[in-house]
Amino acid sequence: MSPMLALYSWPAISAFILNKLRFPLAVLVVLFAGYLLLPVKYAIDFPMIPPMDKHAIPVMTIMAAVVLMSSLRESAPNQSGLLPKSLLAQGLIALLVLGAIGTAMTNGDRIVTPLEVKNGLRLYDGISMGINYAILILPVLIGRKYFARTDAHRLILIVFCIAACCYSFLALFEVRMSPQLNRWFYGFSPHSWRQHVRGGGFRPMVFLEHGLRVSMFFALALIATLGLFRMGWKPGFTLLAAGWLAATLVLTKSLGAVIIALLIVPMVFFLNTRALILAAAVIGGIALTYPVLRSAGFIPYERVLALAAKVDEQRARSFTTRLENEDILLDRATARPIFGWGGFGRSRVRDEKGRDIVIPDGYWVIIIGVGGWARYIGEFGLMTVPMVFLFLRRREMKITRDTAILSIMLAGNMIDLIPNSGQTPLTWLIAGALWGRLELGAKDQEDPVDGGNGDGGSDVKSVPSYTRDFGARHPPRKLPVVYDRRDRQIKRRPSMF
Repeated sequence: MSPMLALYSWPAISAFILNKLRFPLAVLVVLFAGYLLLPVKYAIDFPMIPPMDKHAIPVMTIMAAVVLMSSLRESAPNQSGLLPKSLLAQGLIALLVLGAIGTAMTNGDRIVTPLEVKNGLRLYDGISMGINYAILILPVLIGRKYFARTDAHRLILIVFCIAACCYSFLALFEVRMSPQLNRWFYGFSPHSWRQHVRGGGFRPMVFLEHGLRVSMFFALALIATLGLFRMGWKPGFTLLAAGWLAATLVLTKSLGAVIIALLIVPMVFFLNTRALILAAAVIGGIALTYPVLRSAGFIPYERVLALAAKVDEQRARSFTTRLENEDILLDRATARPIFGWGGFGRSRVRDEKGRDIVIPDGYWVIIIGVGGWARYIGEFGLMTVPMVFLFLRRREMKITRDTAILSIMLAGNMIDLIPNSGQTPLTWLIAGALWGRLELGAKDQEDPVDGGNGDGGSDVKSVPSYTRDFGARHPPRKLPVVYDRRDRQIKRRPSMF
């Protein structure tokens, strides 16, 4: 199949999914399927707007559906519009988007090397970057508006589990047969072949940018599946799925993702909800302040390097190379710390012959070099702040374990952003769901997410969502009388109040 044909046809496929499934589930299917199946390195490049790739097209299709269908807007738990009500969240979004203008205004100079000349940035470039950043965080707005409630959080965990179980068959095929699916289906290989030969076998890429992203996806899915098992959701199925996903994760041959899973999984099993939220907030805080902690020498790199050397000398050398590249890129970034150097390779370091001498791996050092502290604080703040405030307000908000599992998954993904560049729309969706839960506060969590299918069948379309020990805390109530227009009969149905 032509990669461009897949991208052009995805809005129609998404519209069909959004029409057939209830809205929260349809959003997850569109996002997960688009992320896992669409081709990388290809984009639809319209004039005056950033290129639309596999990350942007599903999100823009969902936003178009929200704008065009009033029933979807009315079904959202948060009725205050797309933008967050929190002034802090609005400030972080403004810092990220408007910071792009600052990047353009402070990078009007040309960069001349023996091999090429990079022109200075213009206001047009700043506006384009700002639009690109706005599209990047659209899943935050979708998650905040439509996935704020506890039952929506559980739905995200379930979709993670099922999607990973299905995707594991493709990954295991490539473990045995080598990374060939993207070449067979789309006609090209998304990344270097040499980087995916590991331990006498192969590291799968399937349809993602790199095998590291495949491994991290399975690590997050394993955490979600064990979280569902810990909460008692279909324990037989989730236990088998967890074992299957754990084996798949090991076979994907990514030490970093395995270490993150080994760190988070015991927390999911042995920590209560309060401690789990605290752990997520602490990890997020460390990730947010990582550049400062690294510069101050508080990160024990020697111990990590020694541990990596015990496991595999090749991995230890790779880790050392990453640290050296980070030091070089940080020195470059400190020259323009607030708004960075901008895109188009301006933040890269070259030798006297104009050759690129660094390989940027960590997402954090990439965005600091491109957008400075403005972009770094904007992006990492949007991920960290909701976890911190959920812990601080845990008692008044009655945080459930579903939310705690999502928080620790987001924290695990943030750990991966230190050595790798595994930022995805799924990461932003989880962050948006936590922002939405924070805004709902102590409101009644028995309200489910409305299907949003606009059938207009009944005056009351909700059903009670799952609540642990509900009967032990609340006495049974008499159900209100509701008039159903479809069969013109008086029925008793659960009320959302």
